[in-house]
Amino acid sequence: MIIELTIENFKSFLEAMTIGFAAGTTSQLPGNLLRHRNGERFVKSMALYGLNACGKTTVLDALHALSSFVLFSSQDQKPTAKIPHFEPFALDRSSSLKPARVALVVDLEGDRYTLDVSATADRVWSETLRTQRVSKQPSRKATEKILIERRWDPDKRMYITSLHEDLGTDLTRRSVLEQTPRNRLMLGKLSSMGHAVASRIMQWFDEDLQFYDMHRNPYSEDAMLTTTARLLRENPAFAEMVERLMRDADTGIRRLRVVDEKVAEPVILESGSKLEWKEGVRPGLSFQHAARDGSETIFRRRQESSGTLRFVALIAAILHPSPRRRLICIDELSASMHPALVRRLLRVVHGRTFNNAGNQILFTTHDTHLMNRLLRRDQIMICKKSRFGRSAARRLDEYQDTARSDANLEKQYLDGRFGGVPQFGPTLEDVPVDAEPLELDPR
Repeated sequence: MIIELTIENFKSFLEAMTIGFAAGTTSQLPGNLLRHRNGERFVKSMALYGLNACGKTTVLDALHALSSFVLFSSQDQKPTAKIPHFEPFALDRSSSLKPARVALVVDLEGDRYTLDVSATADRVWSETLRTQRVSKQPSRKATEKILIERRWDPDKRMYITSLHEDLGTDLTRRSVLEQTPRNRLMLGKLSSMGHAVASRIMQWFDEDLQFYDMHRNPYSEDAMLTTTARLLRENPAFAEMVERLMRDADTGIRRLRVVDEKVAEPVILESGSKLEWKEGVRPGLSFQHAARDGSETIFRRRQESSGTLRFVALIAAILHPSPRRRLICIDELSASMHPALVRRLLRVVHGRTFNNAGNQILFTTHDTHLMNRLLRRDQIMICKKSRFGRSAARRLDEYQDTARSDANLEKQYLDGRFGGVPQFGPTLEDVPVDAEPLELDPR
């Protein structure tokens, strides 16, 4: 379960910005919350609103950058390999030379971990891993340990590092110190050595965190639907539930079928110098529709609408029958889907009927209809950007004067009460409305 995400000097976010998933004080929509065994409450979903290019997607990019770096660090890397995706704020000369920072707090079966990483493309500048055993009784003080504390000293040209004795013997810790290059996290090295805590955190990034951005990445749709098909094939009971949701979504689909698809896949030869394409087989989806005469017609994936494909992939991801709680990050939740279908999707997320595992979603959207009656104030972040390109974000329940529990949040947002809406210049602000049809000249 995600608790908190902090971004600093990352892409358009210069100052530190934190998204907290801890619930606020409002009593509205209690079913949208998760209750920890110690009584803490957290939201099941978080929506990022704001005008175009204000930093909404950058929030997802920051979490993706941290995830990629963690997984990157579990593999052997050349000391000259570049660290992926850690991009500092570029519109300030001094900040562009400083490391980008991403910090994450997650709760894994009652153990809370904080991973705080600062890095440039060529090195780790700081890495901290804290662990905290959360007591079942909130009144008891939780014990915290700093497992990893690593900091690059540019004056001494060396790392100053402290590793907790819980990470292993003196020999193990010495090996971690000596074998972790500047472009790799010590967390990744510990995981490759089989350390239980490091491996559990790595598992969360690898299996329990997923990103869905099929409108931005032309290859992600294939990956999403292949994963969906594989999951439906392996779990017939889950496949039946997804099929029922698809049928009741009024898409015209009666049944889902998993079929083998022939695909051309790139294969690197043993020499490593040549790439060849070889034919392979992967699971795919077909969709059964009913014709007017009662017959059935099978549609392949490319015959279905993008909204239908997105809905089935998101439903499968959100309701994934994993034994562990998952976080699904979705860029533009409402893309290609009818607003009424998006509302039903959010109800599925917030309800225990289907999402009894309590999986969470973090998503961007421009669909203001979701603000009223579907989301709490503590589930809405408003992203803004200054005229100097600096992004900022604030949770709606921090606007105490304007975001009352009985307020029309959609109207207030569109009226600009919270910011995050475009401020048009005169060219677009004063576009005249014609009173007469345009007379066309014969040509």
